[in-house]
Amino acid sequence: MNMRSNDKRMFRGRWLHTMEGILRKGMVFFLVFIMIMLLCQTGFSRDDSDDLLLTGFIKSYDINNRIIRINVTSEGCAGLREFWVPEYAKDDLDASLIGQRVQFYIKSAICERGKIYEMVLER
Repeated sequence: MNMRSNDKRMFRGRWLHTMEGILRKGMVFFLVFIMIMLLCQTGFSRDDSDDLLLTGFIKSYDINNRIIRINVTSEGCAGLREFWVPEYAKDDLDASLIGQRVQFYIKSAICERGKIYEMVLER
């Protein structure tokens, strides 16, 4: 009887040791999985991912219609284009801007000739 109780204790000890190892490995796997998911989420969750960065020179502006004409030099959108200026930036338009080089975003991933896109300006 003493021998059987020793066998049970050994089995219980091995089983507990094995379960502890499995739990440790599972916990490490879970933490690594969570870290990978968090990294992926931050890499793909940018709010401005659909905005297009453009560079160009201001040619003219129309304060009443909030339209600014810019000779865009960025690849894929080169040429004279018209853009809507946000309401909060309308008062900043003046004659001193003509000829100035500007960088700005538009609320689109593409730039088609003939369309008027809204500018995204930082305040």
